[in-house]
Amino acid sequence: MPRDNEYNDYFDGDSTEEEESQPSTEHQQDTDTPESRDEQEIESQTIGKRGGKLRKAVAVFLSVVVVVVVVWAYVVYCVPYVSEAQQRGTIVELRREGYIFDTYEGQMVSEERLVDTVHIYERDFIFSVVDDSLAHDIMQLKMTGKRVTLTYKEYRGALPWRGNSTIIVTDCKVQ
Repeated sequence: MPRDNEYNDYFDGDSTEEEESQPSTEHQQDTDTPESRDEQEIESQTIGKRGGKLRKAVAVFLSVVVVVVVVWAYVVYCVPYVSEAQQRGTIVELRREGYIFDTYEGQMVSEERLVDTVHIYERDFIFSVVDDSLAHDIMQLKMTGKRVTLTYKEYRGALPWRGNSTIIVTDCKVQ
């Protein structure tokens, strides 16, 4: 049985070999300020700065892709392909369609296609009307046999609130 003085009491002021091998924390506590402790805490909790150039490159690439997609969508859906054109004929059909966005979809027998006897008749002039008052005016001309001139804009893509067609009628005049 060992004697009382042979026990290593860690609570005594005597230091052991393990404590002597560890660096002194008293010197670290003297230089620790609240700011340096905050910096150390932030550094320990954040991801290291490895791959910073790769992250920047990926961020730039994704930004460029987003800008290209936004510009493409703007050109396709918001810039008219044909800024203003006219088509003459008789209105055959105009109906209101849509579940969420109600739009007016119509068909007109084009006069230039009926006059052309060389080519085979392809199809009617299909259009959409966004303006309700213009749609009511065109609806009154439906199946009357009166010749009308439709002024329209043509877009590259159709949007649900503009109608199913890429051709949007902006004006109607009776001949």
